[in-house]
Amino acid sequence: MRTFIIPDIHGCSKTLRFLLEVKLSVCKTDRLFFLGDYIDRGPDTPGVIEYLINLIDEGFNITCLKGNHEQMMLDCIKGDYEMSLWLMNSGFATMHQYESIVTAIDTDYGFLPKRHLNFFTSLKPYVVVDNQYLLVHGGFNYELPNPFADEYAMLWNRPTEVPSSFMPGYKIIHGHTPRALAKIVEEFKDTQRRLYDLDAGCVYKGLYIPGTGYLTALQLENWRLEFVECLD
Repeated sequence: MRTFIIPDIHGCSKTLRFLLEVKLSVCKTDRLFFLGDYIDRGPDTPGVIEYLINLIDEGFNITCLKGNHEQMMLDCIKGDYEMSLWLMNSGFATMHQYESIVTAIDTDYGFLPKRHLNFFTSLKPYVVVDNQYLLVHGGFNYELPNPFADEYAMLWNRPTEVPSSFMPGYKIIHGHTPRALAKIVEEFKDTQRRLYDLDAGCVYKGLYIPGTGYLTALQLENWRLEFVECLD
């Protein structure tokens, strides 16, 4: 059995398929943990979600966490402010991508196919793996007596350090904050750290942050970082 942790995909379906099928050659005995932000910014959000759902239906061992982009989309039902917030964060592109399939598939959330809505509402805010690792999209609010009570922080925080009193002995692995691949590779060489960011900004290839444009995957058993350049 192998265990892979994969961060922000942001609508890059071709890159995701290449990473899983070619680079990693995943099989049903593997465990796959995804850190959220499957949607928005990239060219094929529906394709990413459909692909993940199909893998789950086929019996792959997959655990999917929620990112801030999924929460923004789900919050749209609350009112105009929430809708505007999501649309300003690439929600328009996602809605347009769904337009071509909503007429053919039962919808339950305006523009979303029902099975996609079920996927989004099933997402977890965090997960503990092997009593050693704590996986989350963003970070934790360490000012609270119970940091696990603040789901907003788990989706939006950008942590820089971990208090020694919080989950001693656990390593925290997160996405959400895109950084240059070279910096991520360098930090993963230091096995004494407690906080690791996996997001190499796959969807930002050639944009904004130099050195980004890669989808990464960490294999826990050998602490090996795999990556592919964005193909979308």
